[in-house]
Amino acid sequence: MEAVAAVGEAFFSEMFEELLTKFNASDLINFARQKKIYAELQKLKNILQNIKAVVADAEEKQVMDRSAKIWLKELQDLAYQVKDILEKFDYEALRRKSTVKHSKVKMHCLRGLKWSGMFNVKMVSKIKGITTRLQQIASEKNSLRLGDNVGGKAHKARDHQRLPTTSVVSEIKVFGRGNEKEAILKSLLVEKTSEDDIHVPVISITGIAGIGKTTLAQLVYNDGKVKYFFDLRAWIHVSEDFGVTEITKAILQAVSPSISCTTDLNLFQLKLKEELSGKKLLLVLDDVRLQNYNQWSLLIRPFEVGNSGCKIIVTTQDQNISQITGPLVHDTPLKELADDDCLSILAWHALKSKNFKRHPHLKEIGQEIVKKCKGLPSAVKELASHLGAKQVYKEWEAVSRSKIWDLLEEKGGTVAALRWSYHHLSSHLKPCFAYCSLIPKGYEFNSDELVLLWIAEDFVQPKGRKQPEDLGHEYLLYFSDLLSRSFFQKSNNNSSLFVMHDLIIDLAQSVAGDSCFNMEHELHIDEMARHVSFIPHRYDVSQRFEIFNERKHVRSFIALPTPCQRGGYCYLSSKVLYKLLPKLKCLRVLSLSGYFIGELSSSIGDLKLLRCLNLSRTAIRLLPRSVGNLHHLQMLILNQCKELTALPVEICGLSKLHHLDIRDTPKLQELPSGLGNLTSLRVLPKFIIGKAGGLTLRELKDLSHQGQLSIIGLHNVVDIQDARIANLRQKQGLKKLALEWSNDFKNRDNQMQEQVLASLNPQKDLQWLSISNYGATKFPFWVGNPSFAKIEQLDFFDCINCKSLPSLGRLRSLKSLNIRGMHAMTKLGPEFYGDGFPSLEILRFENMTEWKEWISCVGSVEGFPCLRELILHNCPKLAGTLPRTLSSLVKLEVQNCPQLMNSPLSSTCLRGLTVEDSTNVILRRMVGQNTITKLKIKGISGLTCITEELSKALMRLEVLEIEGCSALTCLWQNGSELENLPWLNSLVVKNCPELVSLVGEKQGQGLCLLSSLKDLRIESCQKFVSLPATGLPHTLKCLTILDCKALESLPDMNDSNSNCCLLEELKMLKQPMSEWGLEKLNCLTEIKIVGACPAADTDSFPAESVMLPSTLTSICLESLENLECLSWELENLMALQELQIKGCHKLRFLPKTGLPVSLGRLCISDCPVLRDMCRKEKGKYWSIIRDIPCLEIY
Repeated sequence: MEAVAAVGEAFFSEMFEELLTKFNASDLINFARQKKIYAELQKLKNILQNIKAVVADAEEKQVMDRSAKIWLKELQDLAYQVKDILEKFDYEALRRKSTVKHSKVKMHCLRGLKWSGMFNVKMVSKIKGITTRLQQIASEKNSLRLGDNVGGKAHKARDHQRLPTTSVVSEIKVFGRGNEKEAILKSLLVEKTSEDDIHVPVISITGIAGIGKTTLAQLVYNDGKVKYFFDLRAWIHVSEDFGVTEITKAILQAVSPSISCTTDLNLFQLKLKEELSGKKLLLVLDDVRLQNYNQWSLLIRPFEVGNSGCKIIVTTQDQNISQITGPLVHDTPLKELADDDCLSILAWHALKSKNFKRHPHLKEIGQEIVKKCKGLPSAVKELASHLGAKQVYKEWEAVSRSKIWDLLEEKGGTVAALRWSYHHLSSHLKPCFAYCSLIPKGYEFNSDELVLLWIAEDFVQPKGRKQPEDLGHEYLLYFSDLLSRSFFQKSNNNSSLFVMHDLIIDLAQSVAGDSCFNMEHELHIDEMARHVSFIPHRYDVSQRFEIFNERKHVRSFIALPTPCQRGGYCYLSSKVLYKLLPKLKCLRVLSLSGYFIGELSSSIGDLKLLRCLNLSRTAIRLLPRSVGNLHHLQMLILNQCKELTALPVEICGLSKLHHLDIRDTPKLQELPSGLGNLTSLRVLPKFIIGKAGGLTLRELKDLSHQGQLSIIGLHNVVDIQDARIANLRQKQGLKKLALEWSNDFKNRDNQMQEQVLASLNPQKDLQWLSISNYGATKFPFWVGNPSFAKIEQLDFFDCINCKSLPSLGRLRSLKSLNIRGMHAMTKLGPEFYGDGFPSLEILRFENMTEWKEWISCVGSVEGFPCLRELILHNCPKLAGTLPRTLSSLVKLEVQNCPQLMNSPLSSTCLRGLTVEDSTNVILRRMVGQNTITKLKIKGISGLTCITEELSKALMRLEVLEIEGCSALTCLWQNGSELENLPWLNSLVVKNCPELVSLVGEKQGQGLCLLSSLKDLRIESCQKFVSLPATGLPHTLKCLTILDCKALESLPDMNDSNSNCCLLEELKMLKQPMSEWGLEKLNCLTEIKIVGACPAADTDSFPAESVMLPSTLTSICLESLENLECLSWELENLMALQELQIKGCHKLRFLPKTGLPVSLGRLCISDCPVLRDMCRKEKGKYWSIIRDIPCLEIY
């Protein structure tokens, strides 16, 4: 019930404030007076102000009073409608301004004014209807006994008050945290070395509520070594209010119980300083929430001068505590407890045992229970107490299937701590946090994308003279604040992404209530839902979204693609695009990111309230001109739209547009010429300089860029003053800069190019710089200047006339350096090194056709101490040796460097090696090198097999890829050599024309010795006859055989093998398909059969005698000359998602009973008969296939 009470606090109260503010907007007042509806709006405002006075009381009473809850719910619905009306007025005012400004014919203006009249009638009618309903709601407040809740805050404070903690360890046995405890003790039990250092050493323990901060502090506090080291110890539970007087008094009482009764802070501190003189004190401040440096400074005064033995441990959720306390001696950010430790906690508290030895039947279900707790020891203990002494499997199973939030809420501890954290958020952060309930559990998200959603939803109004488009930085501070309080955490997989703990998401859902709906968490959508999110499926059919047909007031419709989906498209039913979305007239946020959408309906222009349109990573080619009608649009996100070719000129009339993201749009080569007139624009990461009459470089001057900027078309600059006026040096928010000329170097003015680049000197905080197709012979002074102390990545692409590189080794933060296509450079000398690249981790040279000599670093400076990756591609004249002192090298790639005679294989860290079109010398040097885990060999003409010595050197190898080795006849002469490769899990062999077999005559146990092999791929090896008769390893999961025309038979694949089998052009295969044993492959998910294979080329697929495994998700049939029909057995493949049919000229029949309902993609290519039968609206099979999300028929 408490969850519901927080709903108003998160969304409702803030929305009321915002709503009343909107009534005072001067544009609205002028427009309302002009349309003679000002009195109606004022009446509406007065009613809302009257109701607002009792909202706080209603929020309190709804916990116990259902009538108050219903009253609030209806009021919230009306408040949303009022907001919609006000924003429609704002839209109409913007539309009229735009019409007058851009109309070229009088008739167009008249049509606009006529429509405006219709608008007035509709709006007045709506206002009166809402006013009547609000008056009715206002009259009900008396019957509900709602009043101005003066004592509400005090009441809430009591409700959220936490129990104090003590120094006594509450656990008989503590599991985990041993490493963290030892690290703290190491920092704690050290004498202070400098008497001049007046700062009190502070150690912090940070993390989410319930992670075990207090327990760890108790363990340290009560350690025997700590008791011996410190003369005095004091434990203070700070909790809600950081009162300096109260805390000082508590410390004094801890070290000297007999103190006089006084409230004088000065006397307290004098007495405390006297008591601490010459003594060592350990002070633990538990559960600190501190935002005021002056308070901290005042508190620690008695510990600073003359008390060098005092040390402080602070436990807090605030990860930025050092901004208040100053530099930390040691910081301990607590991660989730390991599942094994959580399992021990569960056994101890639920079974009173250290482990599950006496209860083995409960261990597996216990593991499921602790996984739900996501590493929070307090949650594990509470679930254990819920189980009590129950040892019945069904009781434990019931807990594992329950929602953990509901179970914990009954106990109160963890949930109360989390709610307390939320309660102490600033009011402006609460709606931002509640909106995060849209994030699915385990989902990794980008902070910038989340911040844009907050802005679009208007969660914070501009203050003072600040405009909405300038709020980006302020919202990023909001995100940082929530991050520092552990509501967000950095992803373990990608440091640029973030996640939320499952229980934090549960908290967000509880405070958001019915307003937010996540399709991954819930099945039923409440009528009050306004914000919706979902993870796209590979193929999204229209039925998935039918629940929104009756929910036309949705304000957010957000697709959240996962990282694996970001590598390819998802497919959305056209019904959603053309029928559902146009009905959602209240949309503020529409995200279709990651879908294969080539075009949008012109009806997108009818979504008048839309503020954020996210089409990133879609296949959109052109935007409809009606986008120009979206006068409220603030954010248009088109990054990674690889097919986008142009932007409509109409977007130049979107006066509120402040974020236009067109990163990574390679086919977009021109921008509308009026784009520079968008004075609100703050983010434009790609700026394309046009030819005569197009955008000019000087138009960058008034754009306040944040983050990233790519300037393309610098060859079109005709006036050097344009580069100076662009004034990149003053764009303080710029972190990433790409400068690009055309790849056509003819008729270039080299002096002009050098002057332009010199004038584009950016601000010094730049972190990433890329220069492409620069045609001058040298770089200007600022490139490589050590004043750019924060630069981490440098790219020089196709600067074909530059003869040398600047002294880039002086850039002390540089981590990645990529150099490609500098054809004029012949030598890399000592001047390149500077300070030796102290931070460089990745170094890549590519297509350096004239580079002959690389001189190593000389003198006392050691070059590349941190280099992990060295990549050399196509440096055909590079001779001699590479630098030898690469002690940190992990990955080495050498491709087409035939004259290179030596390489740094002495690194004990080397894990990956690629050798291509080079000599055999590098391979011979690998003998004795036993750290390689990934080896790629390509184009080594002298390689006939892998020698026994080399096999022994590859004992840790996990991935082996061999391609284009013309003399290779087998991989290993003797099968026993495979014993040296126990970790090999992937083996790929391609384009080796003389390869006959993988193992020579002495096969022994053959591939079965590869006990870790999961993936085996053999491609385009024309003489390859067979796989070893001894069979395949039982670990094999994926077998791919492509274009091996001499292959006579398939291996014996038992039912534990293979979830992916691709068979292509097996023209000499003698086994009939019925003997392939496909039905035994009960993990098989993909099958591809291509070519004139006699055994596979049947008139029906699958043939009557062939059984396909039900696990199949993808089938591809290509160039089967006799195939005429697909049989009814296909309908039984209920997991089938993709069916591709290519080049089957006789195919004319689909299954009579239809295709599987799970089918999301049907591709029919070069099948002329079937293609005609599947024609849109007219074909025989159109009714069967029309609802499939992805149809490709050509």
